[in-house]
Amino acid sequence: MGRPSLVAERREQILRAAARSVARHGLAGSTQERIAAAAGMSRSHVRHYVGNRDELVDALWDHVITPYFASMREALNDREPAARLPALVDYLFGPQMARNEDDLVIEALISGAMHDVRLRGRIYDSYSRLEREIGETIRAAVPGCGSAESLQLAYALICMAFGHSTLAPLPFPATRQAGMKALAAQMLAALEAAHAAPPSDAGAGASR
Repeated sequence: MGRPSLVAERREQILRAAARSVARHGLAGSTQERIAAAAGMSRSHVRHYVGNRDELVDALWDHVITPYFASMREALNDREPAARLPALVDYLFGPQMARNEDDLVIEALISGAMHDVRLRGRIYDSYSRLEREIGETIRAAVPGCGSAESLQLAYALICMAFGHSTLAPLPFPATRQAGMKALAAQMLAALEAAHAAPPSDAGAGASR
């Protein structure tokens, strides 16, 4: 049996080093030389295992964002559709979204996307996919909810959750998080109420 490939291991090593570098030095300051040094490799190794600068940035984005999307899906799996909405709120405003070093990397990449059309499209693809997944979760739990309505609410939930995470380092009262989570739950409850089947008045109509 041949020796197993080290590609996955080396890529992970490089991407962890890239994340540390971007969190500390920003995207512009994270040259391939600096990332290679942090990974204990040469620049040629970085190019061999990950690729050029654009490919490295794309891989770094996937490295930091994919675990959040995957854990959200895991939190919703194996639940009845109606039970997925409270689970979704719990996830978006729970400890899984607590601020950590990943946020520094994500924010640096989003900031870099302001001047990089290619990166902007890459990041948009990820968030629009998240929006669609949340919209699908909403429509499965709320029969009669249309695509446009569910996507609008999905976008609002994403903005609320990620905005709250961004402001977490500021000394707002602890009640702000609970209040934001309660507001998200109220928005979903209002949607469910708006699409609840009205009581049948067939009998009343027949008696008139």
